[in-house]
Amino acid sequence: MNRRTLMKGALASAALFSFPAWAKSAPRWVILDWGLTEMTLLLGITPIGVAAPDWYRRLFSQPALPSGVADVGLLFQPNYETLFELRPTHLLVTPAHRMAEAQLSRIAPLSYFVTNSPQPWQQAQQNLRQLAKLADNGPRAEEVMASLQQRLAVARQQAVRFKDKPIYLLHPLDTLHVLALGPGSLFFDVLALLDLPHTTPFAVGAQGYATLELEQLTQLPSGWLALLPSWPEIDLTPVLQSPLWHTLTRPDGHRLLPLPDGLSTEGGVLTAVRFAEALVKALQEANP
Repeated sequence: MNRRTLMKGALASAALFSFPAWAKSAPRWVILDWGLTEMTLLLGITPIGVAAPDWYRRLFSQPALPSGVADVGLLFQPNYETLFELRPTHLLVTPAHRMAEAQLSRIAPLSYFVTNSPQPWQQAQQNLRQLAKLADNGPRAEEVMASLQQRLAVARQQAVRFKDKPIYLLHPLDTLHVLALGPGSLFFDVLALLDLPHTTPFAVGAQGYATLELEQLTQLPSGWLALLPSWPEIDLTPVLQSPLWHTLTRPDGHRLLPLPDGLSTEGGVLTAVRFAEALVKALQEANP
């Protein structure tokens, strides 16, 4: 064996052992849900493809989605040609994708995750653990949850002095209507986690939402109107300057509590904790 051959062999061995063992078998996942995308990134796994990644970036401020992740089309109308070209090891989908199961299953094994549940916070944790198990790294989910639970504990302690008024979670839709969140929605679960008032004097649908007219809000006990923008590009100023909104927030009425963008109601465990922190911060700033 000559010197050049020996050097090539040594360099090849060095390259083999200079990378972590998991690098050879990093999962090649394509994800057709943004909440699952959030939690996959939170586990330290970058998917090779995501449905409508630009929308994820607009609606989720954390974790950041790397620019190299492929766009595989719409959430429920993916581009099958792109999916075939990516050669994923798994397609991460929801029960709503069963209508396309025959086509999707030809591309890669399907892993189903429940995203609509009467207990969204518990379901999000279950999905995180299922993701970690699929990646053959179950302990990582427990590490993530331990860190998030610590952050929740801090937010809960800070929220103690804000239990005297009800909090209504709202998406302003226009000058006359709002989307109100109730039982079955992730952020409503967070109110309970913070030990804040969490009853709703209005009925909601199976997914935890109700469309209300502003006049209906005038009939509710005075409290905080926590406002989540429906989309990041919407400027709420024209909506909030309408006469009805002014009536709602008269001195003896409700108080507005605008919340930042990047907190999607379709999010997972990180979004839930970030919402808790943002809500407590807004309450502290509005009532120092």
